[in-house]
Parts: sequence; C-alpha cells; structure tokens
Amino acid sequence: MNKSLIFVVVGMTLTIISCQKESKESNNNYSNLEYNIYMGDKLAGYQKSSKGEDGNYYYSYEFNDRGRGPKLDEKVVLNDNGVIINHEISGHNYLKDTVNEVFKVENGVAKWKSSSEKGEAKFDNTSFFSAINSSFGVNDLLIKKLLTSDNKEVKLLPSGTIKITSIDHHKINDSIDLRLIEFTGQSFTPSYTWIDKNDRFFGYTSSWFTCIQKGYDSIAKQLRPIQKQKEAQYLKDLSQSLVEIPSKKVLIKNVKLFDANTKETKPNMSVLLNGNKIEKVSDTEIKESDDLHIIDGSGKMLFPGLFDMHTHIDETDGIMQLAAGITSVRDLGNSSDLPELKENFDTNILVGPRILVMSGFIDKAGPYAGPTGSIINNLEEGIKAITNYHSKGYKQIKLYSSIDPKWVKPLADKAHALGMRVSGHIPAYMIAEQAVNSGYDEIQHVNMLALNFLSDTIDTRQPLRFTMVAEHTHKLDFESEKFKNFIKLLKEKSVVIDPTVSIFDGMFTAKAGEANPSFTTILERLPLDVQRDYYSGGLPIPKGKEQQYKASYNKLLGIVNELYKNGITIVPGTDAMAGFGLHTELENYVKAGIPTSEVLKIATSVSANVAGVSQTLGSIEEGKLADLILIDGDPLANISDIRKVALTIKDGNIYSPKKLYEAIGVKHFK
Repeated sequence: MNKSLIFVVVGMTLTIISCQKESKESNNNYSNLEYNIYMGDKLAGYQKSSKGEDGNYYYSYEFNDRGRGPKLDEKVVLNDNGVIINHEISGHNYLKDTVNEVFKVENGVAKWKSSSEKGEAKFDNTSFFSAINSSFGVNDLLIKKLLTSDNKEVKLLPSGTIKITSIDHHKINDSIDLRLIEFTGQSFTPSYTWIDKNDRFFGYTSSWFTCIQKGYDSIAKQLRPIQKQKEAQYLKDLSQSLVEIPSKKVLIKNVKLFDANTKETKPNMSVLLNGNKIEKVSDTEIKESDDLHIIDGSGKMLFPGLFDMHTHIDETDGIMQLAAGITSVRDLGNSSDLPELKENFDTNILVGPRILVMSGFIDKAGPYAGPTGSIINNLEEGIKAITNYHSKGYKQIKLYSSIDPKWVKPLADKAHALGMRVSGHIPAYMIAEQAVNSGYDEIQHVNMLALNFLSDTIDTRQPLRFTMVAEHTHKLDFESEKFKNFIKLLKEKSVVIDPTVSIFDGMFTAKAGEANPSFTTILERLPLDVQRDYYSGGLPIPKGKEQQYKASYNKLLGIVNELYKNGITIVPGTDAMAGFGLHTELENYVKAGIPTSEVLKIATSVSANVAGVSQTLGSIEEGKLADLILIDGDPLANISDIRKVALTIKDGNIYSPKKLYEAIGVKHFK
C-alpha cells in the first residue's frame, strides 16, 4: 500500500510540528503526556512528551506500519523568547534508515545538519527551525508560539512561514473543550491539528493514521468527521473557482490528434464537444460561429485524458491529478467514505478525476495488517467483506500481504462469482505463480514478480519484500526456464501487471541528501518545505552495495520490458505523489524499452479497457465522453513532454492546469 501516504500524514504534519517553541510563561506548566498512535483501528505506536528537570523538552515517538515506521528520540532547548536554540533528534526513520539530526544556535548563527541537508543562517530570534525528522510532541511548542505571535504567523528555518488561519471551538461529549487549528504555508493545502484547553497538542486524525492523547482514544472517531468537514469545505470553496463549465459547444481546432487505438497522429484535426460528449472528430475544418467556444490547438497535441491505475486517492489529490492531465483513476484501497469522494468528484463538488474502479481492500488481522479496509480474522469474514464491497459498487478486490494463502482461492472464487476482479500483493509465504493459479487477475508492484524467483518462505508482510528484491534481483536470468515459464503462465491466464516501477527507483537508489530520482525534474516547482521530504533517501543501503541495489532496480525495468515483449498487459499505476508520479512512471516505461507510442496507448485506451470503460473513455472518438488533454509539446518525440499539460477537459468541463497548480502553491511547467 501507499508508503507515501504515511509520509504525507506524518511528513506534512511533522514539517509543521517541528518548527518552534512556546513562551516562558507556559514553560512552567508543562505536564507529561502520552499519546496512542493508530493505523486504521489498530494500535500501532506511541508518542511521549515531557519536560526534564533541566528545563528542556523530551519527546519519544514510534509506530509500526507493516514492519516499517520511525523510532525517534528528541531533545529541545528554548531560550527566554520561546525560540528553539537546540534540537537533537536520533533514531531511525520510516524506512529504518538512521536519523541523527541536529540544530544549534551558536554565536548568533543557526546551524542545522541531517543526513539529507546541511545549512546555516544568521539567527534573528524570530525564525523557527523546521526539522525533517520529528514527532508530534513539538507541536505543543509550535502552537503556543503561533497563538502568541503577531497575526498568528511565524517565519521558519530553513525557509518559509507557517500561519494559523482558523481556530474552531468544539465541545466533545458536553465536557471536553477542544479547538481545531488550521495551518497554512507548509503544504499544498491546509493542515489540521487538535489542541486542548491548555493549548497542548491533543490529537491528529485521518482515515488511516491517528495520534490521540492517551485516555481519550474513544473520541478519536468523533473528531475525524468534524475535521473532515472542515477540510472538505475548504476544498469545496476552492473547487468552485477552478472549473469552467462551458455554456456553448466547444471546438478544438488546428490540433494534432493522438489516436490511442492505432497509435497514429493526425494533423490539422477539429474536435467538437457538446456538453460532456465528443460530437464530431474531423480532418476538415468545422465552421466557426458565435455559439461555439473556440480553443486553438495550433502547435499542440490532443490526447485522451490519462489514467492512473494505482491510487489511494483523497480530496487533496484531485487538483494535482487534473493539473497533470489525469482524468481517470482506479483506487486500490481506501477508507469507507470512498464512494462519497467519488460522487463529489463526479458532480464537481470537488475538483478531481473520475474514480472508475473502487477496489475493496482485505487483509488478515495481525501485527502487519494493512491500515484500512476490511481486516478479517477468518475466511468467512472475508467472504462477507467481498459481498459487502460488491453491494456498495466496488468492482475489484485487493488482497494484501497477511492473507492466509489457503484463503486466496475461495476468496477469488467468491469475487469472480460476483463479477469482480481480484488483484493485490502476493501474500506472505506464497509466490506469484501460486497466486495466479489461485485466481489472481492482476498483480500490484513489480517487486512481487521478482519475489517469485526467490522463496515462498520470505515473510513479505515486512520490508523484506523490498530488501530481498534489492539484494538479489540483479541476478535474475530472463533466459532461465523458470522465468520463461512464469511469463508464459501470466500470458495464458491473461494476468494484468501494475508495476509501479518508479517507486523502487527512489527506494533502491536514492541516497539521503540527494533528490529522489523519481521527482528530480519537478522538485523546484513544489513548495520549499514539500521539496525537503524528497531528499530523505530510500532504503538503508549496506555499504558497498550501492551498485548492486541500482542493478536490481534496472532489472525491475527489465522485467517491465519482458512483460511488454511477451504481450502481457501492463497498466500504469503510481502509488506515489498524485499527478507527477504518473508522468515518471510513463518515462520509466520508455526507459525500460517500451516504444513511446505504446506507452501512451497503455496510459489511455489499454487502461480504459482494463477498467471496463473502453466504450466511453480512453480514445478520442465520436460519442465518447469528453475527457481530453492539450499538450504543449510532442510526447511521442519526447515522453517528458507529457508533463506540459496546457488544458484539461473532464466530462466536458474545462480546467487550466496553470490555475490548478497556482491554487496549491505549485509552479506550472512554464
């Protein structure tokens, strides 16, 4: 499941959290507090906040997310102005790499150093350091300082500002006084946290990740809908300013058109849209008139809207997706309110793509169970979960790593009987070949294919599903009988592969202090504090094995090429940053050796076919739905031009990517 989601939940929040400190007055009344951390409904870790006899603040923080997760200890020293003058963090990060981060003020100079960055600046006693690795504890100090600062705003080190933009008072169960704080300046959209009557951090809640003061665990579920309503209202208000609903027919003229069925390009084409349908596609000029909205496509290319076939989408992703030209997605595991989000995107309440396929997530209860969906204890519960998902309009079931291998076939049989597809991770102590023979229609993540050639004794519930692949896949022989037989099986069973190959580039090759290679070309377009998260590195790489890990990643690209050469259907999924992640995935398919025209077909008509919507989407044809993108370049000549989206049309509605990006603090490609 989506590793990056945890970085969003923790990273964006922690960026806010690790900024600053409280005033001297409140320093004298800082009681020790403990917090529980939940992944979904499962207790997964803790946060401890205390003040020592030395007057300094101490925090410890740990959680387990399917074998991953940070363990951090912090020491914070404030001066009389409530400003951080010393911040020391040690432990390990989400991917278990060593953390040793230090911030100090000496002789009027602030200096900071971690594995991913190093810098210094003149200390002005008003700017606050924002650590890359931190816990929820420091949020106490940030909140107090913000509440007492002019305009409730403070400057940050290394850069940026953070501001409280709203404070909502709530009384829970008629007795607990809480406030919901909205912050801006640190991410694409506002972030939120709860504080108690003493201005102490009370909790953070989301559908997948929650941190709550110990003893108040039972009210976390009451806080989530309140916070969700606040988040949604911000996005609803923003969305109304970002969509243009044409009052006339729309004519796109003088454009080069990509035929996603034949992979041919057609010059000097005209496309007429009537509402949400494509009324006419012509190689002759359509007469202009006052009752037409004219879009001149001269020098540009027209493509069907792109598909991202592996998302765990939320409200905040929709703007990024449409700005990137992604008009359709498939969700492969999410919270129970996914149908509501789908409806909001479909009706323009929120800006976002079509959620064509909702996939019901199922895993077995245990220490490594996934954080959302249906967590089952036995086969009967799994059968019931499939029936329940089907009744709510879900078209697919995704099985996860803790599922008992003996359950796979009966679960697949039940899903197939209801007309649903079955996909997922390969469960622990099973290999891909066995999963296919038990009923898998599709496999997520190319590492699951690589594991097929290692052992069925690997506990792939844990990060071994990454490290074992990084250690050994460079030796995989594509000419071996075992590999060829496996490819033959995939072909015979018509199994679809969703490689998400790009995430393994960052995981296997990225070093702390260097930009994640998947996003190097776009980092400067992102808000500065978001950029910092992409310099933290990937897996801990044993010394001397850098080239080995890189070779294993290149072998994963080789697997993608072997799939293509052998006629196995590939769909482009990301499981990464919304929008930009798909562009990277397509670039990597070209890098793997797939012809560019075929890659563009995979991202459009092939995906539409797998999603079961080829009659209405995936190509520019008369009678189909008006999901189109205008590219200021030629992706056929240079696949990276797919990033140059000048205009997005979804369901006949028009969106300016430049305007979409500006709304979330991202620079347009120009």
